[in-house]
Amino acid sequence: MSFALTPRISAYPIRHGRAPFAMEARRLMWEGKWDALAIALPASLRDEALAGVESLPSVRALVIRVDGAVKAYLPFDPCDAYIEAMRQARQRRLPVEFIEDNALLEAPLLQPLPDAYLAKAVGAERYRSLAKTLLTGMEADPRLPRRAATAARALRAMEKRYGRILLLCDFPLLDALESAFRSGSIENLLSEAEGGSGANAGTADKDESAETETVAIRSYPIKPGLLYFALGELPFYAGEMEKERQDPLASPLDYLDLVKKIFTETRNRFLSEPGEVAGISIKKIQTALVYLRNLAVQQGYLTPDLPGMIEAAKGVFGNAFAAKVFEAARYYPFFDPLEGPEGQLEIGREDIREPESGLSGGEPEPAFNLLEDAPKAWKTIRLKKEPDREKQRRYRYAWDARGMCSHSPEDDRIEGFNRAVRRRSQDPDLQGFARTEKLSSSLKDGIDIRETLRNWTTGGIYVREIPPAKGRVDTVVIVFDSDHDERYPSHTTWYAEHPEESTLTFFATNPLSKLIGPGISEAEYGALSLLFPPRHVDNVFELPPGEFGFANLTEQLLYGALMNSEEKSVAFVSLARPSLRLKRLAAKFRKKLVWVPMASFSAETLRRLRKFHILNGKHVRAWASRFIPE
Repeated sequence: MSFALTPRISAYPIRHGRAPFAMEARRLMWEGKWDALAIALPASLRDEALAGVESLPSVRALVIRVDGAVKAYLPFDPCDAYIEAMRQARQRRLPVEFIEDNALLEAPLLQPLPDAYLAKAVGAERYRSLAKTLLTGMEADPRLPRRAATAARALRAMEKRYGRILLLCDFPLLDALESAFRSGSIENLLSEAEGGSGANAGTADKDESAETETVAIRSYPIKPGLLYFALGELPFYAGEMEKERQDPLASPLDYLDLVKKIFTETRNRFLSEPGEVAGISIKKIQTALVYLRNLAVQQGYLTPDLPGMIEAAKGVFGNAFAAKVFEAARYYPFFDPLEGPEGQLEIGREDIREPESGLSGGEPEPAFNLLEDAPKAWKTIRLKKEPDREKQRRYRYAWDARGMCSHSPEDDRIEGFNRAVRRRSQDPDLQGFARTEKLSSSLKDGIDIRETLRNWTTGGIYVREIPPAKGRVDTVVIVFDSDHDERYPSHTTWYAEHPEESTLTFFATNPLSKLIGPGISEAEYGALSLLFPPRHVDNVFELPPGEFGFANLTEQLLYGALMNSEEKSVAFVSLARPSLRLKRLAAKFRKKLVWVPMASFSAETLRRLRKFHILNGKHVRAWASRFIPE
């Protein structure tokens, strides 16, 4: 929806760098029969800006110097309404005019505005009303009268040459222009701007000094890893908008669906190991999105920001996945492969660094984004990124295979889980000792509601009898994956360092395949057994199979657990009940497997338990916590 300034001029106020406004600008250009496009930017930038639009989808930026000093930069943001409108105008061969002088180059034009997604939900008219309410309580920009006078003069000149004109501008400028055009005082405004007295004399002097300024403009490609600082939306969003532009059959993008797509794309693109993908289910992604929505509402936003996404991903999936979400959100797929890093512009929070060929000699200089109208709130994101290939190569070269130990916090975690499983395995229901019978003379241990309802038609009441638990459980076997032995080449027994630890036997992934720090590797259990109280045992993976024979590593691990257990019952934690073959193996040792369903534990508990770290010596514990996220 646009607002009529005159019978021939329609205006649409925009927020810079926001996808909903860029999509609406595209729709206006498609549906309107315009003869010209007016943009509220300095006229001195027009030729270079129109040339820079042609480089899209590769993102470049104009570095603008005024009298030799860097003032601002203009990124060609695919999610900005100005840039999108210029692209549409170039495709339709419409003339484009920039209607302002260099006032915008003096300082950033920052203004508090409602969430951009609200414009799609409530419409342009109500959004503008909300914006006007917010801007009323703020001190007006002192450049506004000068900007309005210059823009009005340019629009009057355009009316003499073109029929229907579409104007894109910021909210304060539209309010000033609309007030002037509606009141019929535009002629007075123009005459005062050309040479008034009193309060307006300073404005005339400013215009004269502006004409003497020397504006130098250079165009550079932006370094891909720093696009986050230049674009209004996440680089991932900008990339999705470009993909949608290039597909004529694509449905219009839903802005909020892009948030979900970041998580799903991260899962599909970056997590190549089947075990990891299985742990990041669509259901868990939905849980993260609900968490993210609640977090955004708590902070007073309709749409989440990058720190919120990282916090949600870290809370639901852990540090490793959150780091990959961070990489995915900052990834922009379109760049010019012919542009080397030596010729790229580096953009930071409040400064830029031109290439060595620039006028600054490669030194950073303060500059502001000309397409940024809202101040950014910078937050600290605490993530432990995975080391690059060069660091992993150095870590592997320094690894000493003669010394390995566990990470102490993970020892405490797994021992706590071991105690919980041993207690749960004492449940008479799991051991098969509980009995149900029809009520005769005593309620015994209580009414069995399930059995009573099952026999409701007979009119009988059934009660339960639970005898006292017999014996103890000193061995727990936990099976995560029994079908892919090729993934688990590491077969090890770790002995307890003190009486409160168990003897741990396990098979796991190769510890040298994922080194995350100096002397620190990350691995995943395939299965493990815990023997408590601890004692010395032989390496079960070197025992001869005898007449039984081992079909897989799980059977071999269980064979050792049954052989070393001194109790009649062995707790067996797995997704499915132990097979008949495993029960026969237990029977050979005159022991019984007490199945504890893995589904009775939370998925997050199991995920944290399965992933563990191996340290290359006890001395590594001094710095291990710096590289291992809790």
